[in-house]
Amino acid sequence: MLTAAHRVYHWDKRARSISSDRLEDEAVAALAPALSVYRERLGQTRGQVRNAARRALEGLRPDRVEPVVKLLDDAATYERPPARYAERRVDVFEAAAAHHPLLDAADGLALLAGAFTPAPATHAEGLEGLYADYDLGQAQALLYAATEVTVEAGRDFKHILRYARLARLLHRVERAGADGYRFVFDGPSSVLRRTRAYGVDFARFLAALVRLPDWRLEARIELRKGWRPLTFTLTGADHLGARSTPPPEFDSSLEAAIAKKFGGKRAGWRLIREGAVLPLGGGRLLVPDFVFRHEDGTEVALEIVGYWTPEYLADKLRRLAATRDVHLVVAVPRPLAVRAGRLPATVLPFKRRLLLRDLLPRLEAFRKR
Repeated sequence: MLTAAHRVYHWDKRARSISSDRLEDEAVAALAPALSVYRERLGQTRGQVRNAARRALEGLRPDRVEPVVKLLDDAATYERPPARYAERRVDVFEAAAAHHPLLDAADGLALLAGAFTPAPATHAEGLEGLYADYDLGQAQALLYAATEVTVEAGRDFKHILRYARLARLLHRVERAGADGYRFVFDGPSSVLRRTRAYGVDFARFLAALVRLPDWRLEARIELRKGWRPLTFTLTGADHLGARSTPPPEFDSSLEAAIAKKFGGKRAGWRLIREGAVLPLGGGRLLVPDFVFRHEDGTEVALEIVGYWTPEYLADKLRRLAATRDVHLVVAVPRPLAVRAGRLPATVLPFKRRLLLRDLLPRLEAFRKR
């Protein structure tokens, strides 16, 4: 059953009428790839199957994707996931108590084997699985004291970018070598307001990051004010997320609202998320939130500037000022509209949300140039 969050509807303001969404005949064909995902991915986790289904539904109108995934998910059958770490430890300790004192390593491995599927090959591997949440938790706690964090990425660049944005972390992107990218984040200890909440966001980001293989993190840690900073490093090879439960999926209400309102296609324009990487000079890059591509070939990038610290906003506007030869719309809160007016871009002021009646005329203006 769909929830209120999944509903798609059409309404006529003048007639004060509303109707529920219905799939057109031509849209039904787009569902077949998602059905194949659920048939072919036996043994994968719920999160992996759902994400694969979302990718398979790329040709469907964006506001219909989540409802379709929800309905397919309801029809699917999942085995009960493994116990969480704390529950798993209790099970192992209770089983071991009956054999106390447990002195034989082989007997210990046999007990550990009962807690994992597949069973660990060695005693050390089993212990690692029991306490993987501790290792990740300690890394998250240490990053609370970070003033700056850099993450170098290769093929996982787009995933890391998505995690950073949806966790609402202050960041910039730079080129690192021929095929790599570097993310530079403000650490929780550098944020003057909402430090605790920002630290939680950073912890959620790290829980997602450790499940990717191709990255290297380096953090500047200040344990106490006045102490010399220390360097903390972490890479995908540390396998902190190898046995962890997939993190809760992030939600970006602003991006979701834009995608839902705009739909798959509108007035000849198609919306693409993170569809361009724009050089800013000095090795810095801009990956706009959306790219709108018209059927005549015109492309316009949309970058949304939210409410951040004054220092971050100043840096953001400075980087946007370096854009050249790009069709760019910059959406800013109304109090920033005057400052943004000096940018080589079309400014779109907004109050709480972006309105299509304000966005579409700005997109069309680029077709007339």
